[in-house]
Amino acid sequence: MAVPGPAPGAGSRPRLDLQFLQRFLQILKVLFPCWSSQNALMFLTLLCLTLLEQLVIYQVGLIPSQYYGVLGNKDLEGFKTLTFLAVMLIVLNSTLKSFDQFTCNLLYVSWRKDLTEHLHCLYFRGRVYYTLNVLRDDIDNPDQRISQDVERFCRQLSSMASKLIISPFTLVYYTYQCFQRFKHMQIRVNAEPAAFYSRHQHL
Repeated sequence: MAVPGPAPGAGSRPRLDLQFLQRFLQILKVLFPCWSSQNALMFLTLLCLTLLEQLVIYQVGLIPSQYYGVLGNKDLEGFKTLTFLAVMLIVLNSTLKSFDQFTCNLLYVSWRKDLTEHLHCLYFRGRVYYTLNVLRDDIDNPDQRISQDVERFCRQLSSMASKLIISPFTLVYYTYQCFQRFKHMQIRVNAEPAAFYSRHQHL
């Protein structure tokens, strides 16, 4: 006799709550069993590639302003050197993007393998296989759920990995830069009072 499950739609809607975070942390423990695991090393490699890629993008962004000085001075050698540097940076950026995508694909394959094997170990432990397929009517086709849901989850997570790991660094860097521009603006605005105060101190 099948065990009735919860009514459709009752509590089945995904929610970002404590239970979600607990389950996500459990999945991360499967994907990253230790710091020296293959997945952890690939993730650190992806972090280094992403940081280096952002550094190259920043250097490429500085190139156009340097062209103003070279063209204004009619410096042919400087123009050739700057153009060569720009081409090298663009090629390096493209190479880093390719390695970034390649590492994400490797992570996807490795994550899917580890998570699928872990779920299969739980699936065939004891009477879980029989319970899910015969006694429970609220879970349809567990085999398909394991294969398809794991594939979609790992693919989505790998596609978001590089963006997620670089976001905190980018946020901290540009927050610091905005703070430095703000302090510089304060100095410019208060330049006259500061000069009078300094002169008063010397008197």
